[in-house]
This record gives sequence, C-alpha cells and structure tokens, in this order.
Amino acid sequence: MSGKSFGYVAPADGADAVNLISANSFAGDLSSVVPSPRVAAKIIDDSFELPNGLRFRCPTHMRGAAAFLVREIFRHQRYYRAGFGIRATDTVVDIGANMGMFTLWASPQAKQGRVIAVEPTGVMDTLEQNVKLNRIDNIQTVRTAVGQDGAQLELMYYPGFNIVSHQPQWKPTAVTRALVRLLYGQFDVAPIRMTTPCMSLGNILDSCGVDIVNFLKIDCEGAEYDMLRSLPSPQWERIERIAMEFHELHPGHKHGELVALLRKQGFEVSVRKPWFDYYCMKFGEIWAWRPAAALRGQA
Repeated sequence: MSGKSFGYVAPADGADAVNLISANSFAGDLSSVVPSPRVAAKIIDDSFELPNGLRFRCPTHMRGAAAFLVREIFRHQRYYRAGFGIRATDTVVDIGANMGMFTLWASPQAKQGRVIAVEPTGVMDTLEQNVKLNRIDNIQTVRTAVGQDGAQLELMYYPGFNIVSHQPQWKPTAVTRALVRLLYGQFDVAPIRMTTPCMSLGNILDSCGVDIVNFLKIDCEGAEYDMLRSLPSPQWERIERIAMEFHELHPGHKHGELVALLRKQGFEVSVRKPWFDYYCMKFGEIWAWRPAAALRGQA
C-alpha cells in the first residue's frame, strides 16, 4: 500500500537507510539482499538498523523477505496515507504480523499506546526476539490464526520467503511465484505444511483487553474474507480505521464483497488496485475509516 511520505524518526546518524549489519553473515553480494543503495548503509554487527532507529535481527534464510518488507513498509510507506497517521496513544492491531516489520514501524509512533501482533506461524519468533533486542514494552504478541474460535486451520508456510503463507487450497498466482523465485531464489527453502489453532478477532481483542482499535492492519493472504464475514456488529463498532491488503486467490473471493460489508458497517471506503498487482498477482488495497476517526488520524 503506497501513500504520502510519513515523517518517521531517522537513525541516530541521520541516515535515511536501513543499516544492514554483519557482512560475514551474508553469502555473496550485499546488493542481492537489499533492493537498492538507498535502503542499505553501513555494516555494524549481526542486526539491521531500521529507519526509525530500532534494530532488527533475523535468520539468514529470511533476509530476502526482510529486505523486501523494509523497502515496502519504511521506504514506500505502505501503511500510511492521509487520515491514517498513528497517534501516540493509539491501539494498533496487526493481523498477519509475519516477522513484525509493520509492528516495529508502528510501535514507536504509538509510544503511549500499544500494538497487538497476531501471527500463527513460527516467524513470530523473529518479532519476539526483536522486541527483546530493543527492549520494547508496548508490543504484545498473539500466536494464532484469526478464524472460528476453537477451529484448526491448515497453512502452507514458506520459510525462505515467509510473507506468502496461505491455506493449501489457495495458491499464489504463477506470476507471484515466478517473481519470488527470480528475485529471492537464493533464500529458497521447501514449504512446510502446518496446522494452527484459530481465535475470532473479537476474542483476541477481549483477551488482550482492547476496547477500541484505532488502526487495524490486515494482511492474511485470503483469510480476510472469513474473518470479516463472521465478525458480529458489536465488534465492528470497536474499529476506527482499517488498512487491508485483499486477495482474490479463490473464485469466491471478490473484494467488492469486502467493500459492501465495510460500508454496511458505517465505514467510508477507498480501493486501490495497481494494474500489475491486481491483474497479475490478484491483490490490492482497501482503506476504510469512520469519518470522525479519519479526522482524528490526520498527521
């Protein structure tokens, strides 16, 4: 999701780059790991320094995916647009937290609030490690898939490029698979089939003591349909703003249904469908807000 630039906190040395650390731990040219010279800078130890000054550490086989997420979330400001600034006291919920790059982007902005990171796969280990590394006290992690309470969900998890986990019956498009192999093939690791427990979004919020969600980020590879279809009206009333990546990897998944559902629940909605992303890779963006919440969220 792309939008206006957001004034994030620069690293201590004033650089606007991601400081990738420990050259010895990289096999081959560092430029093969980080997409552009503006995203990489000096090397210090075995962790990244993110543009907001936090450090980030991950296993070698995850570095391609990490570099991609740094570029998308920090440099391209994927989760910022006018009316969606994260305020200091906000409660942010990250559905599909993955290795936690969005969570680590949001956490310093919500410095008097909190970020709830929800992720079912083992990649959550990386986020939890980096929360400890940076001594962050406003992030809470929840290891579950979002779905019917008590249900079990089967997932395909790709350790080598773990941002495309999905249910076995929903495969990424051929174009998506080809791009991942082309750009990040050196990190290729065989997929893992796993089963994970589910919790409903309402139960997750209740268990974390959340009354109001000021910013709900959703990126869960097609699971957004069942999650939102099953959400009762009283739970909708707890949500102010939503930044969602939608996917159409199944014949029954059409983003128009999500738009109609959001409008029925009182949200204003904006859809963004970049041509290549939507027609070749079958995903796009939905931004939804309650008018008063958008006014409060101006940065």
